[in-house]
Amino acid sequence: MSFLNFAGTFETWFTMPIQPSSVIVAVLLVYWSVVALGALDVEFLDWDFDLNLETDANVFDIGLVPLRFLNLGSIPVMIWVSLYALAAWFLSMAISLYWAPDQTHGVVIAEAFGLAMLVTKFVTNPLKPIFETTDTNRPESLIGQTCTITSMTVTASGGEASYATGQAPLILTVRCLDGELERGHTAEITEYSKDDNAYFVCATNEENK
Repeated sequence: MSFLNFAGTFETWFTMPIQPSSVIVAVLLVYWSVVALGALDVEFLDWDFDLNLETDANVFDIGLVPLRFLNLGSIPVMIWVSLYALAAWFLSMAISLYWAPDQTHGVVIAEAFGLAMLVTKFVTNPLKPIFETTDTNRPESLIGQTCTITSMTVTASGGEASYATGQAPLILTVRCLDGELERGHTAEITEYSKDDNAYFVCATNEENK
């Protein structure tokens, strides 16, 4: 009897309007099973979203705002998709079997997949700190720090400097608008030019003495 009940339940999962979400969940189960066996890397089929909106954001950037709101870009894509699929699956069953069984299949699917976005957003909110990574070497974080000139000279035309990170040093393209700096001098990073991918530096107080 229990087997017949399970068979009936399994058949229900793959009938409309539950079928679409069930198929997605089944595919994801296969994916995570293969990952667990080590046949695939966990980042397979995953990709990164760069959803940081700059002050000069264009129309395409503005269109990405809903994705950032839903935590895509803060949570690995495959984890987000898996949670979204599970939410859509449970909602499809709840709506079609209990909440509104008289609705058409299309309406149930639209409601389930639409509401699943909000459910996934709230479920993933507590997970964001786990996946947050702080890039301590972003250009903005280097402003006000000191570096050591490694090229023969640094002028307004350019030069190179080394920034100590505690690991491998960063080699920076630098420019000095106030005079000239020589190799071995310590300089302060005052500004970053995104267009040229170069840092503007000036002599520190020690070098001015």
